[in-house]
Amino acid sequence: MVVAAVSFYYWKMKDSRSAPGASSERAELIQSSRDQQFQKFSLTGFDETGKSNWKLEGDTAKIDPGQSVYLDQNVTLRLKDDTVIRTDHVQWSQDGGTLRTNALVTVDHQNAKVKGRGAFGRPNDGFIQLNRDITMTINATTDLVCQGPLKIFYNQHTMSFFRKVKVTDERGILSANRMDVLFESDQKKIKEIVATGNVVIERGNDTTRSLRAIYSVDSGSIRLEGNPEITLRKGSGGLLDGALRN
Repeated sequence: MVVAAVSFYYWKMKDSRSAPGASSERAELIQSSRDQQFQKFSLTGFDETGKSNWKLEGDTAKIDPGQSVYLDQNVTLRLKDDTVIRTDHVQWSQDGGTLRTNALVTVDHQNAKVKGRGAFGRPNDGFIQLNRDITMTINATTDLVCQGPLKIFYNQHTMSFFRKVKVTDERGILSANRMDVLFESDQKKIKEIVATGNVVIERGNDTTRSLRAIYSVDSGSIRLEGNPEITLRKGSGGLLDGALRN
């Protein structure tokens, strides 16, 4: 492997849909950089107005003739809403504008920290997916886990969790087949969690089941939908301190 003569290499690339001549420039870059490794590599995507939409960086990178860039060491994807996604290595494909990794991935949002294994994304479309073994901490007091995948639609301010999803806090446990986490569009904080499919809520010995539940993070209240069934044990103070309502 031949190491590039320069210690710093910066490639600022616009989305090919709005960058005339990008294909020929990219072809020349790929041809000239075959079997070379670059330091401090960066790619930037732009929206329709020309503003920066996302930025992908890595300490080292290699370009292959198939229009793929392999970024390694301290790889970060910074989104326009200040969300930062980190991993050890990423394969970026200009054909389709996709990124992939099998490594551990962390997501830092203003009010949530997420970890998962493996990822796929289309930054130009506002979509990132963490593949499996998902854990999320909300406001340092609430934990969410699931088998995955986790799908992040950051233009719609939504995260969707799949397969054996469970939320735990000091009030109890909420579990379901799927949960959608909705963020406030202006404050970037979590507004509510919508659980669907085999919804179960537990607090101590008390249990309720329903087809759907909407959990308000600020108030701690839960609205049940779809023929809820509630089991209260003797001496209990009510499920989730009376926070349930039909």
